[in-house]
Amino acid sequence: MSPAAASAAGGGPAAGAYRAAHEEAVLVDRPDLAALRLEGKDALDLLHRLTTNDVKGLAEGMGAATVFTTAKGRIVALATLHRLKGWLHLLCDAAHAGTIRDWIDRYTFREEVRVEDRSASHATLLVTGPRSEGIVARAFPSAAGLPRHGVVQVDLDGEAGLLVRTFPVASDAWLLTVPGAFAASARARLLAAGAGRLMTAPLEVFEALRIEAGLPAAGKEMTEDHNPWEARLDDAISLSKGCYVGQEVIARLNTYRKVARLLVRLEAEGGPFPEGAEIAADSLTIGRVTSSAALPDGSGRSLSLGYVRDEDAIAGKPVTVTTPGGPRPAVVAGPAR
Repeated sequence: MSPAAASAAGGGPAAGAYRAAHEEAVLVDRPDLAALRLEGKDALDLLHRLTTNDVKGLAEGMGAATVFTTAKGRIVALATLHRLKGWLHLLCDAAHAGTIRDWIDRYTFREEVRVEDRSASHATLLVTGPRSEGIVARAFPSAAGLPRHGVVQVDLDGEAGLLVRTFPVASDAWLLTVPGAFAASARARLLAAGAGRLMTAPLEVFEALRIEAGLPAAGKEMTEDHNPWEARLDDAISLSKGCYVGQEVIARLNTYRKVARLLVRLEAEGGPFPEGAEIAADSLTIGRVTSSAALPDGSGRSLSLGYVRDEDAIAGKPVTVTTPGGPRPAVVAGPAR
């Protein structure tokens, strides 16, 4: 079904975009993301000592998800780090770009590291859906076959852009970061490559897709109230690398199975739940909702993310969620990721 047909099938533009994300592909502006450029001979080594993943051995063109954590092993920010020739490309939540810059500065002593915050100068676009790889490769042939978190520099009317294969959202997903003045040209090239199979979608649709995919978001699932294990960021943690800020706590949580809460997906009939709403089972409060969105398919259902006790993180488990109108039933659909 083409995006136009998806929209015409009923449910309005959001429903059409949601269907297109699962059947074709969608293009989403991501002002919630920011890019940092890091240079200097010590930049990679410093980030290796500040974050949870083994990034020191990244080859050019490769990348990895990694987490900045406090000395107590709590989440400061999740980022994806990508190595290019002579510099590093870091993607993070826009609200935490300044936090990451300051965090790096806080731990920089004699190291040679320079950080450029590109929040105001650059824009990032997302392409996601089962047809996204083909569309991206037609627009930028050098992207064909790029692995997860891999990065390639692409030409956009004489200006360089950076294309990254990122966390799956509606199946596959790609992020293109370009100077802001070239964002319109980038959109036009991708839509042309889509040949009617790529539909623009608003952030509200992406939010539903994010929750459906179980991806944690900064300020919601990822705060200093939680550690990376609770947020199911296992793929961003190395247990074999050397010391980093918070390493002892994170290793101990894993070794002694001390993770008491886990992030899960919830499904329910009716509209979204209030963020912070209590989740209960057998008359006991077992957790709280962190994100919630109406499912934009006209079904009248909602999707949510929330932390619950580890023993209650069981797919199919019935729960209730406290709302201003009284408790409403929901079900644990499964782990967040």
